[in-house]
Amino acid sequence: MPKFLIEVGVEDLPAEEAELIAQSFRENLLSRLREARVPHGKAYLFWTLRRFALLVEDLAERQEDAVEEIRGPAVAAALDLQGNLTPAALGFLRRYGASSKDLIRKKVGEKEYLFLRLERPGRPTAEILREIVPEAIRAIPCSKSMRWDESGGFLRPIRWAVALLDGEVVPLEIAGVRAGRVTFGHRFLSGPVELSRPEEYVQRLKEAHVYADPFERAELLRAEIRKLEEQYGARAALSEALWTLILGQTEWPKPVVGRIPKEFLELPEPVVVAALREEGKFVPYTRGGKIAEIFLGFAEGEGNPEIIRRGYERVVGIRLRDALGFFAQDRKRTLESRVPELREIVYEARLGTVWDRVERIRFLCRHLAREFSLPADRLDRAALLCKADILTVMVREFPELEGIMGGIYARLDGEPEEVAKAIEEHVRPAGKADPLPETPLGLALSLAEKLDGVIGPLRVGEMPTGSRDPYGVRRRGNAVVRIILEKGLRLDLFGLIEEAAKRYPGTAPAEVVKEFLWERLRSALEERGIPYDVAEAVLAQKRGDFLGVWERAQALAGLLGRRELADLALAFGRVRNITRGQEIEGFRPELFQEEAERELWQAFLSAKSRVEDALSRHQPSAALEALLSLKGPIDRYFDEVLVMCEDEGIRRNRLGFLTELSRLFLQVADLSRLVVPG
Repeated sequence: MPKFLIEVGVEDLPAEEAELIAQSFRENLLSRLREARVPHGKAYLFWTLRRFALLVEDLAERQEDAVEEIRGPAVAAALDLQGNLTPAALGFLRRYGASSKDLIRKKVGEKEYLFLRLERPGRPTAEILREIVPEAIRAIPCSKSMRWDESGGFLRPIRWAVALLDGEVVPLEIAGVRAGRVTFGHRFLSGPVELSRPEEYVQRLKEAHVYADPFERAELLRAEIRKLEEQYGARAALSEALWTLILGQTEWPKPVVGRIPKEFLELPEPVVVAALREEGKFVPYTRGGKIAEIFLGFAEGEGNPEIIRRGYERVVGIRLRDALGFFAQDRKRTLESRVPELREIVYEARLGTVWDRVERIRFLCRHLAREFSLPADRLDRAALLCKADILTVMVREFPELEGIMGGIYARLDGEPEEVAKAIEEHVRPAGKADPLPETPLGLALSLAEKLDGVIGPLRVGEMPTGSRDPYGVRRRGNAVVRIILEKGLRLDLFGLIEEAAKRYPGTAPAEVVKEFLWERLRSALEERGIPYDVAEAVLAQKRGDFLGVWERAQALAGLLGRRELADLALAFGRVRNITRGQEIEGFRPELFQEEAERELWQAFLSAKSRVEDALSRHQPSAALEALLSLKGPIDRYFDEVLVMCEDEGIRRNRLGFLTELSRLFLQVADLSRLVVPG
């Protein structure tokens, strides 16, 4: 079966966006192939800052045939009394170029309709590709688009395109550029490269000094980074952001080792890392908690190594000399002296100044100090100082050092280590891969800061959408849930939100914040491998103890596959079905008439005691085991007891008891939501 290669050549993409652009193109094209009924084999993605390409193997030569049914007029309107087609039916046939032999009759609901059954033969794949490749490129989301003619726009101007189906060019056009079989090698070391077949793409580009395969390029870069670690006994200070830049900005990387002058080695490690990251091509190293004397740069292509090294060292020296000046200037004042100036910085017009935000964070911290038995004075001190470093020159120059510089300056100001560490950790986690705070004060302060960043925007109506989240509410909400689940923090989050919401401007009720975080919890459960139906079961009743929800989800997931659980889920489904919409408050056991009622009542009392004891000790597995004992009595109850009997008093008493039984289950999970096999 044929192979298909599509490559789009562009002017230099931003390094941090190149991979995202390529991945989006892959998803767009493959989804369109599926929609167009064109089967294929494996698809390999290639990209650099100047190109993105997809090699698709085993592509079908034609799209699959399709049978389509189109609904027409109702039979009552389509046929007259003699069974002949009416003008409405004839017009329907004309519209689709069909004849009466293509018609079938089908019932939809209570009405019968005429349907056209049309067989659509598959078209050649080359024709399909001409249509869907330009669509897949237009659908790539871009932070900004450039327009260079009337044919469309893209993040950067498109300069060439390759489209080969086996050895033949697919005559498609992308933003005014006609596809051919000619790609381009390295901008300085090579030139045009004519391809005969798709499978030679990677090797021919490598001969033209381009590592188009990102995995091969990444392995080469990592090998050079590791080599220097072993040679100098140092560790690469390589953040995810820096790695993205290095991987995304070279096509033919060549390592260059440079040295950092001694005068800069006493700068705090994060400062040096931030200064070198600013250039996007230098990897700093650390040794023993301090910055090492070497760094690794990656030149693009060949060149005189000595000249490149001197140039790199000059650039690094300039950046670090600036950082040294920032550091010295900041040290002329304490963090505490900067706090009053926070009143002059607007956080958000409706939410007030940064000082207002700090005051709200302090309120949240007071609550958390009581909740987790933390030293309230130390936590309050950390909260008071946590945003002061945004007024320093260093953080204005390197915003990613917020919190980190606060911790460094707090230590130099003589603040207690636990206060300084909490300030340092309070901005973490900044993303999914970012580590969580490690100290109790840092966890509490981070949780308070993230909660403030969720409650405030939501109270003033800034609900994030799929493409818009200017205040990072979704990221902070995810961080709140992650901190609670991964650090095992047990608190009534909803109660805290109710209390805190009163201190925020805006009119959105606290329930909006609760619902938003509840949905973040739902996503967190699914990301952690909890099956969808289990997540639905434990999330059926909203509670502020997110850790308890996570524990119950794990316990319930651990029982999946046990026949007893499936049987209990079916039994509880009967309880839920009969009480849904008919919940009755209260019942009197002395009104029970059947032995099965009394048996279930006794089983309920025993299970209730065990469930409540297990949940008080945070042992949801034991609570589920207690509920399993109710399966037999529930089955017997529904076999022998008529709940909806004619006697209203007896009926209401039975519904009241089943309502109470349902509530016992719901303390653990709504088992009726489990998908039971068979």
